[in-house]
Amino acid sequence: MAHFWLKKLALSVLAVLILLMLAVRVVNAGDAGPKVIIIEFHGLKRGIIKNNLEELPHFQELINGSQNKQSYVYLPEVFTTIPGGSVPDITSMYTGLYPGRTGVVSTIWFDRSTARIHTLISYFQQRINRILESRGVKTLFDYVGEAGKHSMTSMLMVNKGADWSLKSGAFFWGNASSLGFLRNGRWFPDSHYIDDRTLSAFLTGHVLSYSKSLSGVLQYRHMIPDVMVVELLGTDLFSHFPTRDLVKQNASIDDVQKYYAKNVLDPLIGRLISFLKEAGCYNDIIFFLVSDHGFTRINKHIRDDTVNGSLRGQFKLPGLETDNRQADAVIMPGACTKEIYLKNRQTRNWMDPPGLLADVKPAVDLLLVNADIQDCMNTMVIRQYPGERYNGLEENDQWWVFDWRTYQTDVKDDAAFLRALQPLSMLEKSFELKEYVVQGLRKQYTKETAPDIKLINKEGFYFERDFDKYGHHGSYYPDDSIVSFWVAGPGLARILPGRHLLDSPASILDLVPMVTYLLGIPLPEGLDGENPLVSIQVKPAEFGAAAPADVGCCMQYHTTTN
Repeated sequence: MAHFWLKKLALSVLAVLILLMLAVRVVNAGDAGPKVIIIEFHGLKRGIIKNNLEELPHFQELINGSQNKQSYVYLPEVFTTIPGGSVPDITSMYTGLYPGRTGVVSTIWFDRSTARIHTLISYFQQRINRILESRGVKTLFDYVGEAGKHSMTSMLMVNKGADWSLKSGAFFWGNASSLGFLRNGRWFPDSHYIDDRTLSAFLTGHVLSYSKSLSGVLQYRHMIPDVMVVELLGTDLFSHFPTRDLVKQNASIDDVQKYYAKNVLDPLIGRLISFLKEAGCYNDIIFFLVSDHGFTRINKHIRDDTVNGSLRGQFKLPGLETDNRQADAVIMPGACTKEIYLKNRQTRNWMDPPGLLADVKPAVDLLLVNADIQDCMNTMVIRQYPGERYNGLEENDQWWVFDWRTYQTDVKDDAAFLRALQPLSMLEKSFELKEYVVQGLRKQYTKETAPDIKLINKEGFYFERDFDKYGHHGSYYPDDSIVSFWVAGPGLARILPGRHLLDSPASILDLVPMVTYLLGIPLPEGLDGENPLVSIQVKPAEFGAAAPADVGCCMQYHTTTN
């Protein structure tokens, strides 16, 4: 009899323990303040969600709520870094710093100090993180961890400091490319497959990464991470190479992305909402819907080796028999720009400034002989070396604008070349975005990574190897350089009640300040980004951000009622 009662007591204790564990799981998952999910739609143009919201039911629910009463903040004009390139943009977005401070200055660049070309595509996807580590740069996930909170990412290459990070591998990309070939006749990753598998990995992982997925963290850690990031690359991939039907229709990039949002992204948002509701944490979620850059329809393709062909006769370029150290010039692959690095051909040292008249002028003269370059080029900028080079012209900025059209009509001697070097402020005459372009150039590079000549194309003109490519990005024009952000979700009303439309331009660098603010984390010092949300805090929060001293409404936003 005693054995029977002991056995019954043990079963009762076990049942109580299981109930306690489940209770702890629910409490930890949903009662420790707001949870932030950042959904990054890679390459999504400004206004695509807003302009098509009536046809996107799951986006409608996420933003407006099922009863159309949910709070949100809409930022219609968010500026990327210059130019709008994937790798520097996402690095700046999750650090709050310009590329010149992160050290991730482009997708591919030349480093004068080592004479090496850096590309950030690697099997283990850690090159960005290693650069940030070496420069002492912190990410959003570092700040979250220092505050005693937790974070996870899916597909994001910038994951330094994240507790759990889900990455892709060769098998994943091989499958995606094979499927792309079967569906579209092109060995290029299938965008639908990429985004579907990325969200699946985030929610449930797979055999080897289940513990890092949201389901795994819930099961084994009994918690919901405070910050979660899902990077969906499909919009970017699909905009480069849309379906044959869209190409035949001569569809605009807006129509291409609208098609993708309706047929792929909106159902994925529905899956995410359903999962979070079943997990019991949906009411605490604040969503950030963000993009790292926009997109442009290619109006004209220019052969990517055009610049190489212009310089090859008089400048030794890298090749089978010439390495970077031996070369006189290194030219990076381009999109809307071409970056040309020149060696001082007298000292033969890459870290010495090239001679303005001995090295730079001959290269410029060769470039301007090429009719294709003249046809595609909007402007040209030439690097300055303040305090390092003395060629009869004062150098006190980072760049000159080269007035190549006037120079073409002049005698093209040394004096004409020097006269054509104009202050960088003259760049504002060539671009709609004016000071933003000027600032972007000043903030992009480090001393070791800045090129000597930079060609900037007209809008819609892109250097490219594949002339079938339909759309591209990486330019200095609004379609590439301005995106939109949404801050929405059931958890937002407890911190920022109401609906707000921010009129003032923001930056992708503002993501870190905004997220830390909503989580009640002190604003990290030394960031280039700012917090546009602070002006619309109208009453003390129930949890998360604290109200500022001045709680009056600011003229920077409108409160909407729809």
